Amino acid sequence: MKKSTVTLSLAGLVAGVVYLLTKSGRGDADRGKRRKKSFKPGAGKPIEEDEAREFAKAYKHKKEKNTISNYCNKPIIQKILEPKECVGLRIYRVLDARNDNHGYGIVLVGVDLNGDDLLPGKQLVVNYLLAQSYEKCPENCDGNTLIK
Repeated sequence: MKKSTVTLSLAGLVAGVVYLLTKSGRGDADRGKRRKKSFKPGAGKPIEEDEAREFAKAYKHKKEKNTISNYCNKPIIQKILEPKECVGLRIYRVLDARNDNHGYGIVLVGVDLNGDDLLPGKQLVVNYLLAQSYEKCPENCDGNTLIK
């Protein structure tokens, strides 16, 4: 009797751990749903400086009052890219409505091979990292910007 109770308790514990490891965390409602277009993990390519300058100037001209660019430090970017399932970054444009000094910024999040954001609540085994930055141009640029 005692042996079967221990076995049953152990089986319940294992089932609970399996459930927690496979359970969808917050933000998982859209995981696995069909996308309008397939995700391309190899997206992004080098661009010539002249073309990049042309595109940046066109954006600045069309969106005069918007932030030109944002900055985020290398160590935090490397930390986001560190998990083996992370194949790249998604950069969200954000507005911190709680703090007028921040204004427009960015939030960086790792992305997996399926195109899903690697959010801290999505996995119980790995603690993914998100980063934010409100360092922006023109407020913190020295004049060596792409649009000059």
